[in-house]
Amino acid sequence: MDKYKIKLSSSVVVDIFLIYFAFLLTYFTCTRLNPDILSHFGQIAFLSKITSEFLLLFLLATSVTLVRIITFLCFRIYKPIWRYAGVKEFRAFATAIGISSLILVSISVLLTRFDTWTLFLIDGIYSAIIIGFIKFSHGILREGRLKEVAPPRRKVLIVGAGMAGIGVLKELRAHPEKGYLPIGFIDDNTQKVGKSVAGLEVLGTTRDLTYIARKREIEEVIIAMPSAPGGKIRDIIRQCEYRRCQFKIVPNIHAILEGKVSTSHIREVKLEDLLNRSTAPIDLAEISKNLSGKRVMVTGAGGSIGSELCRQVAKLDPELLILFGRGENSIYHIDMELRESDPHLNRELIIGDIRDNSKVFQITEKYRPHIIFHAAAHKHVKFMEKHPDEAVKNNILGTKNLIDAAIENHVETFILVSSDKSVNPTSVYGASKRVTEMLIQCKANQNGTKFIAVRFGNVIGSRASVLPNFKRQIAKGGPVTVTHREATRYFMTIPEAVQLLIQAGAMGNGGEILMLDMGEPIKILDLARDLIRLSGLEIDKDIKIDFTGLEAGEKLYEELLTPQEGVTATKHQRIFVSQMEHIEEEQLFSHISELSQFADELDTEGIIAKFQELVPTYKPNREFIQDTITVDKTESDIRRHLINTNQDPEVEDSNTTKQ
Repeated sequence: MDKYKIKLSSSVVVDIFLIYFAFLLTYFTCTRLNPDILSHFGQIAFLSKITSEFLLLFLLATSVTLVRIITFLCFRIYKPIWRYAGVKEFRAFATAIGISSLILVSISVLLTRFDTWTLFLIDGIYSAIIIGFIKFSHGILREGRLKEVAPPRRKVLIVGAGMAGIGVLKELRAHPEKGYLPIGFIDDNTQKVGKSVAGLEVLGTTRDLTYIARKREIEEVIIAMPSAPGGKIRDIIRQCEYRRCQFKIVPNIHAILEGKVSTSHIREVKLEDLLNRSTAPIDLAEISKNLSGKRVMVTGAGGSIGSELCRQVAKLDPELLILFGRGENSIYHIDMELRESDPHLNRELIIGDIRDNSKVFQITEKYRPHIIFHAAAHKHVKFMEKHPDEAVKNNILGTKNLIDAAIENHVETFILVSSDKSVNPTSVYGASKRVTEMLIQCKANQNGTKFIAVRFGNVIGSRASVLPNFKRQIAKGGPVTVTHREATRYFMTIPEAVQLLIQAGAMGNGGEILMLDMGEPIKILDLARDLIRLSGLEIDKDIKIDFTGLEAGEKLYEELLTPQEGVTATKHQRIFVSQMEHIEEEQLFSHISELSQFADELDTEGIIAKFQELVPTYKPNREFIQDTITVDKTESDIRRHLINTNQDPEVEDSNTTKQ
């Protein structure tokens, strides 16, 4: 504080001398134009007795100095570090000089009737020049030295002239040492094109990116469009690649809204940025009311979906969080994460198998959960084709154990994590998930328990998705293997999938199959290409893509519902509900009993036949299609092949595990 006072005092003293000097310079200038200008002040009543010209000049100079110093203090001119002064500081200084000059001119007009006002006007100009030069000279000289020694700066084009783009521009200007030189904006709002935003011109729209990048010799593009769909981001990136420009993104909308955009938020584009999705609103009040103070059990708690469920439920203040899982390593890791993020979270770790009927009942009876999220399941399509008995035991019988335990122990809500592969299934995995949906529907509301199934597609980053395999193949130098050129899948991020899953659980009334809006399907081939590009590599040159053909049980594209189910909107824009289907409970349990017997006997054909009987839309695809279809055939050739082999071309199957 003492050092601050010393610096303030020294700055004020320096300014007093400069103001005196500026006034003396003004006096000598004005007397050359009007030798009698000082005599006008002698006509003022309280100055008329002063006969000494020197004393009169001293009093005027002191008055001017006093007015200017007080004004400087009011505008906090002594607060900035002037060696780092910028536009904000210049504006404050110019305003202080202008206000003080206006005060002095106004006083002179009142006292001398317009005879002396030019003296204070010229004094204001001299003060601005002399004091301003002293205050800003260090920064001007410093910037000149930086220009001499600084390395060449990268020419940057900012995509998006909104709040995010302006935040990026301010950060780039504030940190010239980062080596960025903002050249202009591009924005799809045509009303902004040709105008200046924050001192930088909007040069065109995103369609003009390639032309602008070539004309302005752009080296890097920063995408500042947090709400842009993945398709738009993908198009921008392809134009950047065509011009061989580097590209980065500012995705943190929360930082932007809080005005905290910084260069630390500018990062490399991730695959999640390329999803054809916008962020869905979540009703936090509703889900908090549903989970706060409740005992919540998550099965498969160590898996991709299960662990994210644990993370998000933990934030909603549950009375108890029960982590139920078979793999002790994965349970250990999520437990350590929760312990670090919330040491006070009340939780229980259960290492167990949902196929163990006795343990499932004992755990449910002991902890009496209000809500069960059932995420445990075998998910790999290829493995379930080879071991259908495991799909029956784990996916169906394990789910039945949990359902029975929930009913007996009066669980309030039971939410099943289902899959789009249950719709017109071609795989054992898909058929098994459809049977679990039927279990949910036939139970609907029993003994006070609401049973809900939530159906969605693939999630980016899950261990069962195709992405880890692609990343491993890229790390090895390729090739990246894709099953089919036309294979498509629905994708969403794990956090969004789980948020919508929790929201759906809070909305359901019992017996529904709720479906999440997965956006537009994405080609697996496009996903592979995007991942190669985002790794900084070139397709075919650095990494090749090989087509292996469709595998057993895979579908060419996924569906979220059958035409028979129909769909109804809910109050949430991303969640839909299918029409209730009547399930004969006695008949269903009889079929499940037979499936259990076939599974114990490892009777693969018996299991497949029973699935076909139980799920009429199940059309097994158990042969490797690449033996009979080459991936280079045209679409018409493929359709012809499907017709010749008695397969429906409109609902044909395909791609790899969760691919």
